[in-house]
Amino acid sequence: SEEKGGFHNGRASSSLPLSSRGGNTVDKMGQKIQRLPQLLTNIHHDTKSAKASNDGGEKQTPTALESILTSIHHDTKSAKASDDGGEKQTPTALESPSKLKDWMAYHSTTYAPHANHMGRKMDAAYTLKAAQIALSLAKYLGGQFEQEQDIGVESRREDLPSISFEDIVVDNVIVTNVDNEAVLESTSSPSGATKNNGGVTTERRQVLALGMILYELFAQGTPPPTRLQQSLKSSGRILSFGTSLRISEQSEEEEEDDDDHRGASGGDRRKNKDDDDDDMDEADQQEESFVRKQRRRRCDEKGGEESVSKLLKLAGVPISICKLISDMLSNRDDTDIGGLFQCDKSVSCFADVIMDLEQMVDQPKDFLYDTIRLNAKPIVRNKLYCRQAELEQGIELAGRCAMDASSSVKQEVLMITGLSGSGKSSLVNELIVQLKSNGWESFHCKFDQIGRRQPLSTIASAFDSLFSSLLSTENTWGSGGSDKLGDMRTNLLKSFDEESFPILFHLMPNLRRVVSNDGNSIDMQQAEYVFDESAMISSKIRLHNLFYELLKAISDAPMLLFLDDLHWADAASLDLITFLIDEMGASIADDPIRGTNVFIIGTVRTNEVDNSSDLSEFLQKIRSCYNITVTDMALQDLSPADVNVMISEALCYSQRLTRSLAGTVHHKTEGNPFFVKEFLNDLTVENLLVYSFSERTWDWDEELIESRTISDGVAEILTRKLLRLTKDELSGLVMLSCFGSEVSLEVLALVRSSLGNLDIMNTLDCVAQARFVERTDEKYRFVHDMILHAAQGAVDENERMIIMKELLQALLPHGYSDDTILFIVVDLISRVGANRVHDSETRLLFAQLNLTAAKKATNTTDFASASTCVKCGISFLSVGHWEDSYRLSLELFSQSALVEWALGNTEQMMSSLEEVFNNANRFEDTLRAARVKLAYLRMTGNCLAEAFDYGFQVLEHLGESFPATPKNGIIVQEMLGTKQLVTGPLNESKLKSLPEMTDSTKKEAMAFLEQMLICSYQSQSIYFPLLACRMVRISVQYGWTKTSCVGLASLALSLVTVFSDFSEGYSLAKTSMSIAGSDKRVLCSIMTITYGMINIWKEPIQAILPQLKDVYNMSLKYGLIDTALSSGMFHAYRAFFTGSLLQPFSKEVALFMRNNSERHKRRLMHLCVLSLSNGISCLRGNSSGPQYVDEFITEEHLAEALRNKEFAACEAMFAIKMMCSFIFRRPDGIKPTARQYLELFERHGSASAQFVNIYRLFYGGLLSLHYYRESRDQFWLDRAAHAIQKMEVWTAESVWNFENKLLLLQAERHYAFGEMDRAAEKYMLAQESSKKHRFIHEEALTCELAAAFHEKAGNVQFVAELIVRAVNCYQTW
Repeated sequence: SEEKGGFHNGRASSSLPLSSRGGNTVDKMGQKIQRLPQLLTNIHHDTKSAKASNDGGEKQTPTALESILTSIHHDTKSAKASDDGGEKQTPTALESPSKLKDWMAYHSTTYAPHANHMGRKMDAAYTLKAAQIALSLAKYLGGQFEQEQDIGVESRREDLPSISFEDIVVDNVIVTNVDNEAVLESTSSPSGATKNNGGVTTERRQVLALGMILYELFAQGTPPPTRLQQSLKSSGRILSFGTSLRISEQSEEEEEDDDDHRGASGGDRRKNKDDDDDDMDEADQQEESFVRKQRRRRCDEKGGEESVSKLLKLAGVPISICKLISDMLSNRDDTDIGGLFQCDKSVSCFADVIMDLEQMVDQPKDFLYDTIRLNAKPIVRNKLYCRQAELEQGIELAGRCAMDASSSVKQEVLMITGLSGSGKSSLVNELIVQLKSNGWESFHCKFDQIGRRQPLSTIASAFDSLFSSLLSTENTWGSGGSDKLGDMRTNLLKSFDEESFPILFHLMPNLRRVVSNDGNSIDMQQAEYVFDESAMISSKIRLHNLFYELLKAISDAPMLLFLDDLHWADAASLDLITFLIDEMGASIADDPIRGTNVFIIGTVRTNEVDNSSDLSEFLQKIRSCYNITVTDMALQDLSPADVNVMISEALCYSQRLTRSLAGTVHHKTEGNPFFVKEFLNDLTVENLLVYSFSERTWDWDEELIESRTISDGVAEILTRKLLRLTKDELSGLVMLSCFGSEVSLEVLALVRSSLGNLDIMNTLDCVAQARFVERTDEKYRFVHDMILHAAQGAVDENERMIIMKELLQALLPHGYSDDTILFIVVDLISRVGANRVHDSETRLLFAQLNLTAAKKATNTTDFASASTCVKCGISFLSVGHWEDSYRLSLELFSQSALVEWALGNTEQMMSSLEEVFNNANRFEDTLRAARVKLAYLRMTGNCLAEAFDYGFQVLEHLGESFPATPKNGIIVQEMLGTKQLVTGPLNESKLKSLPEMTDSTKKEAMAFLEQMLICSYQSQSIYFPLLACRMVRISVQYGWTKTSCVGLASLALSLVTVFSDFSEGYSLAKTSMSIAGSDKRVLCSIMTITYGMINIWKEPIQAILPQLKDVYNMSLKYGLIDTALSSGMFHAYRAFFTGSLLQPFSKEVALFMRNNSERHKRRLMHLCVLSLSNGISCLRGNSSGPQYVDEFITEEHLAEALRNKEFAACEAMFAIKMMCSFIFRRPDGIKPTARQYLELFERHGSASAQFVNIYRLFYGGLLSLHYYRESRDQFWLDRAAHAIQKMEVWTAESVWNFENKLLLLQAERHYAFGEMDRAAEKYMLAQESSKKHRFIHEEALTCELAAAFHEKAGNVQFVAELIVRAVNCYQTW
């Protein structure tokens, strides 16, 4: 093919026969072609005559035009049929490849044009196929031209085919695919490119030649006018400038005839430009520049090109094709002027041709066919522009979340940032559409800057809307076809109990309908949610856990949670979201809390991040969450090219024609999508962008648009748009803005009469038609937040205040019975402000309403909203309010102290407490505030001494006094007397039949005693048994409360620790559990005491570990943080000293530490578990952790714990320090510390920490015997004897837990006394016991010590075996 001068292309056949460019045409065809100029001249004269008579006489219509064109069409087809001897007929079928002429002949018959009321119309199928052919050919020629330009003429290869514009004719086009692909068959100059003056092939001449082909293609075989064909062939042309400043082709004779009439016109000036430029002054040059500019501006579709467009229109060609071909043929490659005077819209490059044709092929309805436009305004499409990469990234992240939990390592969170109007919500909505087609569900939380909603209502409403949607549809899960609602109902009933559902029903009414089926929720319907203020913090955590469990229960299929406008989220919502994200990545033990199948997407305005401390803290927290990957996606403004696509599709106008307008719009709007949309609409309103229905074109003046000043951006445009509304419509919109971004129809119905005679519903419906708001079945909402803010700024502050007061008066009567209305009312009250309300009764009413709202917000653990309501209520109190409104003042400040404590605002809390303590009339009125103060002191950690003093002061006022320094005899006597009251079968039965306590003072005393009991345990105080006994005695005398069982379990613990009465304590602990009832807070407290500190004396410790883990998880579920952390710490220490495998166990401890340090911040727990974590790292030899125990437990750490009376933490650190030092054979480094603290904790006796004292005695005894062998110091022997004596007592209670420890201590004692045979026997028994009872780490230690003993005793035959066994056990551990 290369030798024949053909092209070798992937889509072209190299075996096609070469044909000449012109072909063999019979004389008849030549005659028809010769007739074309005259026919076109007649058409031109007829048109001019019709125009001339338009004003003066009867208008003459060129009726001959269509008949002439029809004659041309029939003659041309006849010529085609008679070509090549007159034998060729229209093909009955097409082969691939085929010539374009054959393709046109075949399809012209198959898809013949038809006539309608508008005249001749081309068949739509033929039009689309022809557009596909045109696009393929344009891409082919454009690609060849770019290749030719890249290589260059000088360096052209011999084998590179070249295209000259003479080659681009219809006869050379081959349709390689009968539907849509075409190439050129051959060229006329295979040796090189045709030169054109400058020596290179000009792209514009090739585009002109392509225009000729497209003319004939879309005219279904009719060739272009003769003058255009001749203009392409001729090498020299003369240009004429008529009075209309149009460019047209003329013959040389016509040009000579016109010379006399033109004189010194533009034609002469242009012709002699080089001679005259030197004589032109500056003014003439400016005039010349202006003339050139006007000629370029006004030559669009004028002159010769006008006839081309009209001919194509009359042939039924769509207007878009007419424009393109006309603009391609208006392109002039005149070498004497270099195309300077081309029409502005002329097409001179393949890129523009391809751009137009791609739009026509991809979107034929809008850009190809002659669709009648009914609206003269731009219609910006509801689609994404320039966001495909972001969309694909979102789909990829969603795919990771939908993976099976076992294969998913991370949970994904996507945070999308961008300026207002950048399309954040549109991107997520498009992502939701695509994900829903793959079986996803989604729910949308839209936060609002204005309007304080019911606490957590935004998130709760999103869940509720999802349930409502599921109830109203019968869709199924994915392809499995299982019942979605049924599966969800099953999961919900498994996840929640009868105490949990009422809390959720309170927030999500539709959830009741979801779980109610066949009477399975009758009991739940009768239950009501009651908030327990004494467990306020627990209630918050419990509510968070309920939301998380709910999320897991409904996400069997992939779920997308869309958090829109997070920068406006309230603190309570951010707190809940943080918890949900944190829990997705959290896990504990072998039950990982992951795989929720939920993909969370949040949107944030870029300029709002730095303005919100809550948001900044939220973003920081979620990025530090364990097992969570946060992906940041920043949306940029659209580029000029993207804006051009957006405008082109809004106008249904070619991108080539809208390019200049898009550039101006982009300059004004900076590419913000929402701004672009509103700016376009504003241009049409101002008649700066006008659509012509007759010409089906858009007109605009770029200079006028560019000169417009928009100082306030899109807000200014929206404000002008609002001011065009009627007075009623604007009033309705302003009223709607007072509620925030949305408002329910029920609320609007209540305020229907607040604006006089205005029918608010009809008014908002009218506004909805203008796309300011949209209406659903349940509410009205603003289409965009920018419209909301514009509506708020459309009236002055005074007028807005009048509207808000009217709304307040209309809603006030309904705020007492409806929580939703109540929070709308208090929001309006806060925005009106106390300084605008002067009536004393109204001020008290508003203060009372805020107090009511604060209590309801507290009940739902939205402490931030409660704080806002309380502060607003206090602002309405007048001077002297403690005298005039004592009860209201007391409740407001007490509530303030409560919520500020919950929020951690210590300064504000103390201020409110002082207000109460200084102004209360009686002690009983301060009890609520006193509970807050005691809880604060107890939980602070380093204020335990102060907490003790304050707690005993309160108890003294309540009639429960305690000795300042209790003697051991008093403690023993109190315990013995109380034991007789509750032990034995008869007494157990009596406890179960006790009535409920009714004395309010004793109820208060029991509440304070429970807090003091926790304080005394944390500080290892000797008051612990006295407090437990007092709680039991009050319960026996005055009746039973829910905290009575806690006192009973604490008494059981005291019997174990003080009297070593393990059997009685074990029995009493079981009794307390049996009568605890269903109260989860009480039950978890009792289970923590029982499993953590009592059952170890009777049951195998390995069996207790799962129970402690269950208590930990249950306590977390119900928000019992203190109980959860206690049970978690007990589990951690028991598991560590029991020999749990360190690698998986270290992960559990790390998660537990994260929960405590990052979420709950309990100092005592943190100190204990931190020591444990460091001990694990030290034993495992982690390079990143401490290598020696002295690095993480120093003398200063122990001394500080003692100074703060944190005895439990001190004993825990000391036990770990002894263990690591002994295992690593570094006993000398701890000897001074051991001497000091072993004696100290031995004196401390019963008050030692029950979760660690066993191991403190065990490793203390081993160290003491080691020191005794070296020094023979009686001090160490006494310490060892004490440890052995305790182990003997404990082994009698539980052989499983203590036998191996006792045997090893006895072996070491025999070794210290030189009793080698007895020592060898005890070592062997200790090894067997350790292995039998599954203490692998103690088996390793026993083997190691036995090897050292046998080596010292000369029994070398045992040493190697014992060392190997020790190493294996250590490695397994």
